[in-house]
Amino acid sequence: MGRIRRSREQLKLLGDYLVMCRSGALKELSKRLDHRHYLLECPHKYSVADLRQIADGVFETFLQSLLQFASHHVYNCDLCTQRGFICQICNSSDIIFPFEFDTTTRCSECKTVFHQDCHAGTKSCPRCERRRRYQRRLEVEASAEPGL
Repeated sequence: MGRIRRSREQLKLLGDYLVMCRSGALKELSKRLDHRHYLLECPHKYSVADLRQIADGVFETFLQSLLQFASHHVYNCDLCTQRGFICQICNSSDIIFPFEFDTTTRCSECKTVFHQDCHAGTKSCPRCERRRRYQRRLEVEASAEPGL
């Protein structure tokens, strides 16, 4: 059940890309979902049919086919790859995505994506740190203005 939950979370993240894409890939994925659009909306919602397929051992195969279709689209679509991330720690030119659970991690606060290995060597998120420094600078500037 853990693998199914993980696959459902990946499908939700992939669905977020396809929803924003103008290529029509969402329409194709919708056909493959067979009226199960909730699979893209909420990774914790299951129908009775889903639970029956889980018990029969076919639901995971169904999810894997959806993941394969969606990820193939995202990796090969110019629009979707532009919504990918560059690791802000190593600044590698590799585009990374939040659904790559085996190799990436996300900041729980700002949702920026990093390589797992890169993030393991840092204490905090570089983007959140920059945002905090910027906010402090704004506060200092505001308090230094006369008449406040």
